[in-house]
Amino acid sequence: MNGGIFLRTAIVVDDEPITRMDLAEMLRDVQFEVIALGSDGFDAVEQCRQHNPDLVLMDIKMPIFDGLSAATTIIQENLAGCVVLLTAFGDKDFIDKAKQIGVAGYLVKPVEERVLTPILEIALAQSKRYKQAVVDTQEMKRQLEEKNLIDRAKNIVAKRDGIPEGDAYAQMRKMSMEKRRSMRDIAEMIVSGANGRAAIEKAKQMLMTRYGLEEKAAYQRIKEHGATLKCGTEAAAADMVKRLSELT
Repeated sequence: MNGGIFLRTAIVVDDEPITRMDLAEMLRDVQFEVIALGSDGFDAVEQCRQHNPDLVLMDIKMPIFDGLSAATTIIQENLAGCVVLLTAFGDKDFIDKAKQIGVAGYLVKPVEERVLTPILEIALAQSKRYKQAVVDTQEMKRQLEEKNLIDRAKNIVAKRDGIPEGDAYAQMRKMSMEKRRSMRDIAEMIVSGANGRAAIEKAKQMLMTRYGLEEKAAYQRIKEHGATLKCGTEAAAADMVKRLSELT
């Protein structure tokens, strides 16, 4: 026995009470704290939502809401560290489906205690690496999007003010410090403003061309459209561009 020293938490789900108890005891012997038991997929999802365990050890064959269905929900909603499924036989179709939904491992019944620990350790480690890879990928994507946004804003400022891009970046950096806003926030405001101005210019040109209006009259019509829609001039211009485009 482990003397009550638990390193990780686990939930055991199986529609056979004796199997549930045996598995729970095995997990306790290898230093898991079994925090909940369940008899079907509904129990598995509900217990995971309440406890967010490190491990879900769950039978695949259960009535109504089976292990694969429950595992799909648990993995998609990130309700547990990893999911290991139990099966009565090594079914290739089952294994393929389990891989597709992100199950970290599987055990063939009857479970032998001597193989339990290495399989669970591998499953936990693989799941941890996978989740870290997802986090790293998302962070790289966020950083790339931020860099592209800042570069775009820098280019807008440089063209607008007729200055080198280095000076434009310095202006943005200074504003970021003065306003105590991130460079991303500053860049978003610059790009949004430029998009809004571009929409107004495009709407004016379309109105002038289609209806023979003077620039001032075209701008006034955009403002009136904004009052009708109860939105700003930039949003009104974008909507007007869309409407006029649909008429052509």
